[in-house]
Amino acid sequence: MSYKPLQMTAEDRDDLQVIAACLQDALIPLSGMEYDRTSGHFHLIANRFCWECEPENLDGNSYYARVAAGVAFHHVKDVHKKGFDPQSKNELINLLTIHHEENDCIHLIFSGGSEIKLSVNKLSCHLKDVDEPYPTPNQPVHP
Repeated sequence: MSYKPLQMTAEDRDDLQVIAACLQDALIPLSGMEYDRTSGHFHLIANRFCWECEPENLDGNSYYARVAAGVAFHHVKDVHKKGFDPQSKNELINLLTIHHEENDCIHLIFSGGSEIKLSVNKLSCHLKDVDEPYPTPNQPVHP
């Protein structure tokens, strides 16, 4: 596997689309998200699928890679969640995409119709792989 840890910054829509592509199909525990209203930071930890890595063939089976990544959004004024059960802190949710709108809102869109909307003063996001990748036999599939 030709893995190189990712460390990226997004300051505009184009940058954010690159981060969104890297985070497509990331698995995020509900307990792995935090908003600090005082600092204006929204953090999450994601088990991202390493789309940039070729699968390895072991004993006739293909193995892909996932890695823990930290993601931080800065200058966040407010956070709105839709479609989440507040009692399900251990639930893993699947991130489909992230996009930024003209009205200074960043939308994190999850499978099953759940969404987090971040109201921001300006777009500023950081992604950093924080561990070594681990193998998975499962590659995300979209119909």
